[in-house]
Amino acid sequence: MKELNSYNINTDQKTSPVEFEKDDPTNFHIEFMGGVSNLRARNYKIEEVDNFKIKLIAGKIIPAIATTTAMVVGAVGIEIIKYLLGKKAEAYKNVTINLALPLWVFNDPIEAIVNTDKEFDPIMCGPIKVVPGSNFNSI
Repeated sequence: MKELNSYNINTDQKTSPVEFEKDDPTNFHIEFMGGVSNLRARNYKIEEVDNFKIKLIAGKIIPAIATTTAMVVGAVGIEIIKYLLGKKAEAYKNVTINLALPLWVFNDPIEAIVNTDKEFDPIMCGPIKVVPGSNFNSI
């Protein structure tokens, strides 16, 4: 916490959360989502939908987003607690989550790939220069 307090954060700015409400026509949430969704649909050449369909979809997506966010925060929270307790690297896990099944798979992370400079790489058909360099010390 001391590290966070050392940053110069402008405390004059006030923020407040805005609750998503799909049934309130005066906040234009559905219109915004419809506009953005239809722009994306045009970009990827998929069928555009009207605001009523957006409202139906939003009613299903918001609970799914909340569930997924809660699951990810829980998994990350476990890893943060391990870090704060000073656990060794072997204690940390990667997680694959599939809420449709439901399936949570915790596995050991693999070692980081360390690349080196090459005079000739057969895939790139030329020399390879790694950045930040092979003598870079990892943190």
